[in-house]
Amino acid sequence: MFHPLIFDNIKVVLEGAVYDRDFEGTILITGRTDSVDLATYHRLFQIEFRLAEDPRNEREIFAQMQLRTSLADIAAEQLEKPLTDPVGCTICIHFFVTVSEVQRETEAITQILNEIWGNRPYITQTIKAKLNEYQLHWPPEQYENQITLDFHRKIDEGNIEDLRGLVDHTIASLEQLRTNRQHE
Repeated sequence: MFHPLIFDNIKVVLEGAVYDRDFEGTILITGRTDSVDLATYHRLFQIEFRLAEDPRNEREIFAQMQLRTSLADIAAEQLEKPLTDPVGCTICIHFFVTVSEVQRETEAITQILNEIWGNRPYITQTIKAKLNEYQLHWPPEQYENQITLDFHRKIDEGNIEDLRGLVDHTIASLEQLRTNRQHE
């Protein structure tokens, strides 16, 4: 009998938790990807969403939850041999916001996220600026900030109960990032 991968089981529960919040009207799902990279044979599921009541541009503040697994994890699970320890998949969360005062706003973002997540995930922020041809203006008025929360560990079916809380924390983070943005 076919047994679904850890990745598939977690993906179904994560996707269901996000869609439940969409159906409630709390968030609006804006993108979804479910892919297999045949060159390296890794799997990726990602789902993007923003707060539903946010009247602004949907790309201004949004979240992306990513679930990944690798060939080594898939093979270890299918062969029932510990090629990797532990077997599972990884999850990380990205937030996308715009900032204008990089130093002050990035510090505030780190503080907000550490309060919500209890200083648990490792937080990185990647700042970039888009310069359109013939519209070179330096420094730009706004920068794009990708905030990544990385838990630096694998998860498996034993973590399924935590996924709803993960979605709730992600939504709370979006709400606080929006509130912080409104006060600027």
